This record gives sequence, structure tokens and C-alpha cells, in this order.
Amino acid sequence: MVSVIIVLRIIHIFCGVFWAGYAFFNYYYLQPTVKALGPDGQKTMQHLAQKTNFLTVIYTAATLTMLSGLAIYWIMFGFNLSFIASGYGMVLSVAGLAGIIGWFIVVAFIRQIFVQMQVVGGEMQSSGNPPTPELIAKMQGLVGRLGKLGKIALIFIIIALLGMSSARFLSF
Repeated sequence: MVSVIIVLRIIHIFCGVFWAGYAFFNYYYLQPTVKALGPDGQKTMQHLAQKTNFLTVIYTAATLTMLSGLAIYWIMFGFNLSFIASGYGMVLSVAGLAGIIGWFIVVAFIRQIFVQMQVVGGEMQSSGNPPTPELIAKMQGLVGRLGKLGKIALIFIIIALLGMSSARFLSF
């Protein structure tokens, strides 16, 4: 059982670092750059979404983080009310819930925005002409929604990181 927990922890930590690192990079660097570059920035996002498997890798890392975390929690603590009521258990439970909410936002909502961005980007490219003001406005709206939801997901990821990294040392 110990070797299973070790493997799950390695998956949880490595995938979590990758997912959280991307979330920070995306929110603080990539999205502002895309906005600043306008149509050229949108081409960058379109390339990432259509020509690479990067988004699939991010969603996979996020999902593996969440599933491995749930498995570790269940194997180690189950549904033990005395553990959940302890300081360690309470903080770890809240952190895990925050991680699950962050994952849900990413997979259910942010992923759909990227799908819609691919559709709009395809319409922009297929016309052969400069994009219409309507398509530009659509893309800008999607970028705006992506920024807002990205910020919310990042807040939940930060809560998860803070809780998981400090839970063992908290007692109340």
C-alpha cells in the first residue's frame, strides 16, 4: 500500500506543479501578452489550441492531479470524521475541495472557451480577408471570459496549494 501512495503522491505533485505553473504563467504572462498583441496574439493562442497538444496535456495534468489527490485522501483517511474534524484534516479537506473546484472550472468552462476560440479563429482564417469587426469582438469577448474564469480558477488553485502545503503543520 505504501508504494501505491508513493506513486500517487509523485503523480499528484508533478502534475499539480505543472498545472499550477501553467495557471500562473497563463494568467500573469500569456493572456496579457495575447491581449497586447491583438490579432497576432490571437494567432498565438490559435496555434497553441490547434497545432499542439498542449491544452490536452494541461487538462490531463489537472485531471491526474485531482484523481490522484482523491485516491491518496481516500486510502489514507477515508471518510473518518475525527480526521476531518482535526486541524490537519479540515485544512486538507478544504484545500482538496478548492482543488476540485479549480479543476471543474478548468475542465467544464475554460476548456469550452478554448473550443469556441478555435471555432472563431477558424472562421477568421477561412475567409482569407482580415477578420470582420464582429469576429474580432467575439474573440475579444472570449479572451475576456477566459481571463475572468482563469482568475477564479487560479484563486482556487492558490487555496489548494496553500492548504496542502501547510495542513500538516496546523492544529486547532
